Amino acid sequence: MLQLSVKSLAVASLAVISTTTTAFAQIPSLQNIRIAQVPSFSCARHLRTYVVKPLDNRTGLGIRCVKFSSGTSRTPKLAWYGEGNWGGATYRHVGQAVVKGSKVVGYASDIYGNGENINNNFNGNLLVTIVNPSTIRVTGAWNEEWQLVNSTNYNPLPRPRTCGSYFDEYKVSDLNGNRQGSGLRCVLRVGLKNTTWFGNGNWGDATYSHIGTRSSNGYGAGDICASGFGPVCNTFSYGSLKLQAVSGGFNVTGAWSEKWRK
Repeated sequence: MLQLSVKSLAVASLAVISTTTTAFAQIPSLQNIRIAQVPSFSCARHLRTYVVKPLDNRTGLGIRCVKFSSGTSRTPKLAWYGEGNWGGATYRHVGQAVVKGSKVVGYASDIYGNGENINNNFNGNLLVTIVNPSTIRVTGAWNEEWQLVNSTNYNPLPRPRTCGSYFDEYKVSDLNGNRQGSGLRCVLRVGLKNTTWFGNGNWGDATYSHIGTRSSNGYGAGDICASGFGPVCNTFSYGSLKLQAVSGGFNVTGAWSEKWRK
């Protein structure tokens, strides 16, 4: 994703995460789950990879690339990028989950306009329970379970070129005009505004995808360095990125040097 020379980036509905577990501080047990006969997939080392299974009679499969944060009323507990299909209908989304009293509430929106079949917005109607360090169960508007894995067999959707109506969409260029490249930023509107985003693009010949969000220390991001997402594989610690609101978008400084404009 973004860096001074090469750069690095998501989540989908209301999630209420049980706070009775300290799973995130533990070392989870990983599984290698085969959900389709396609090339091996992992969100890579800077994010956690989950596979998705329905808890009802639907057929389908999907992945979630999850980035965890400090989790306060002003910063997400976690952010994620997800994609897959239900009954052959494709989707992709970005989400974030925020501490609300004794619960963690999640918000998510579908990215749409790149051939996806599903286009929904989830604003407080998901309940998420951490079953154990490796398993997250999502009920309410969703009815699915996320299982932590090292890798799985999954064939990603084509790279998105537009965000759809539920996001603030920005085009990206180098802040000082020194690098050749372009990119897309899909910034989530629901939940904590201007906090979580999915991004992709290229700097020169290097393609990237990432998910970015905030902690109490500031903004950070992690690359999704998987087949179909791009080979650039960096992580940017919380506080290393600075987003300054300007007319028409943001200037991003610190570890990155980018101009985001509508």
